Amino acid sequence: MSYKVIGELIVSGTINAEERDLYEYGLQQGLLIVLNILTIIIIGFLLKMIWQSIIFMIVYMPLRSYAGGYHARTQSRCYFFSILLTISVLLAIQLIPSTRFNILCIAMIAAIIIYVLAPVEDANKPLDKKEVEIYKKRTRIILVLELCATILMMGLRVNGGSLCISVSMFALSILLVIGKVKNIISIG
Repeated sequence: MSYKVIGELIVSGTINAEERDLYEYGLQQGLLIVLNILTIIIIGFLLKMIWQSIIFMIVYMPLRSYAGGYHARTQSRCYFFSILLTISVLLAIQLIPSTRFNILCIAMIAAIIIYVLAPVEDANKPLDKKEVEIYKKRTRIILVLELCATILMMGLRVNGGSLCISVSMFALSILLVIGKVKNIISIG
């Protein structure tokens, strides 16, 4: 689909033929993001957890883009893994009692792991020294904002929302650990 769309844009003179690969890649990535968002919302709808799936996306996506972590080798595996992750997070939100103790424990464990490990690079996306510093700083800013949102929701007695945030952060922290272990194993 992206090949055909980009071909039409080249024929119409909208884009330059030499930049075809770049535009195709960008369009494919954009379509994958839309597909992932729609999939998460559909899973939320099927589990009758739409608002929880939206909070999961709002919390997880910005952290994931800067913190890194485990990445699947192919886009189809990534998509399948994303589906499993979304279902796991939503089921955990359903099953874990939303007590202040549970929320704080999950959030603190996740925050410590994210703070210490992020960013975790992947072989497909190596980072130079400057990028590591930028990604680390952005991850920590997002993490602090999400922790503040968790505490604010708890203060407003919206424990369901704060549980969504803490479980979403915890899911990311697990991916950081898996990514770090994968990196250590591939080096050794």
